[in-house]
Amino acid sequence: MRFAAVAALLFAMCVRAADIPVTPGVTYVIAVSNAPGQRPADDVTAQGDYETVVTVTAKDTSGIHLIAYIDAVDARGVRREVTIPRHVLSEDLKTSRTQVLGFLTDDPLVVKGTTSLGLSTRSVGELLTGGSTSYSFQNYTSRDRVDGTLARGARVKFPVLLNGRRVELDAIRATANLKAGDTTRPFEQIILEHPEQPLSLRIAYGARGASFPFKPDFAREIVRIDTPVDRALEAALTKDCRVELPGIYFDFNEATLKPNSMLAIRDIATTLRKHPDWNVSIEGHTDNIGGERYNDNLSLRRATAVRSALEKELSLDVTKIGVNGWGLHRPVESNDTLAGRARNRRVELVRDCSQK
Repeated sequence: MRFAAVAALLFAMCVRAADIPVTPGVTYVIAVSNAPGQRPADDVTAQGDYETVVTVTAKDTSGIHLIAYIDAVDARGVRREVTIPRHVLSEDLKTSRTQVLGFLTDDPLVVKGTTSLGLSTRSVGELLTGGSTSYSFQNYTSRDRVDGTLARGARVKFPVLLNGRRVELDAIRATANLKAGDTTRPFEQIILEHPEQPLSLRIAYGARGASFPFKPDFAREIVRIDTPVDRALEAALTKDCRVELPGIYFDFNEATLKPNSMLAIRDIATTLRKHPDWNVSIEGHTDNIGGERYNDNLSLRRATAVRSALEKELSLDVTKIGVNGWGLHRPVESNDTLAGRARNRRVELVRDCSQK
């Protein structure tokens, strides 16, 4: 299993950050780990491991319009499924020193003086030219602000799935001991070197009073970026006979496709219409959270859900499209990390390679 995880990274392609567009339809899948037990029992914010799916819905002179889909459980174990819009102002994208990390229904649409998915271009410019920048964050607008100075570290390569392909993005690591009340928290970011939207590819902070190296109380990583261009399904299936499907999103621990999966379903249908002679199958995969039987069943149901959606979109008999649920048995990365578990939760489209 570990060989597969290492091999996936070794064969990741390097992609320039500037090649990732900031345009309507771009979707970021953010894996989040919020340590349970950190909040009161009546807290309604998401706990444990979950994913936040954020889509750029519009971009204009006023700024970037986002919508976040969160499907997780709170401190009481109650499932929370919410959709939260956010409008980040152009001036704040350029100059703000404060970042609101999360999305909460109580937060206003516009949180003036803050960014959301990443730092401002001014802050990143100061890191690159001077080695440090003033920085503050809030988990939500109702939470205390944490302040300090980010210091630039080494340049790194950060792996993500870009339209279903493993790539490595140029990024910089920045660290700080940020003031939280009467004490400090160790904090790190890995920041995409993007001229327009320097995304926070990874954010993590430790417990109050902890030091480096630290075990995160909170961590979030962008694990997938799906764009409305360059889906390249046909090329991948022609060359490699297998592709991890971008743009497929499910409800939390369920096999129900979210509505924003339909663009990807239509792309798959378009490709399959062009190649009626192809024999293909859909494979579902999971991480290792939960039992083996549970994950086998979930992965099969998810693969079947994709086929059912294709049947409606293709308007033809799809019984020749096979479905398989491999559960936790074919990981592509280690399940020991937040990002690894997120990348193992996937659906693949496979063509019979004997037809090459």
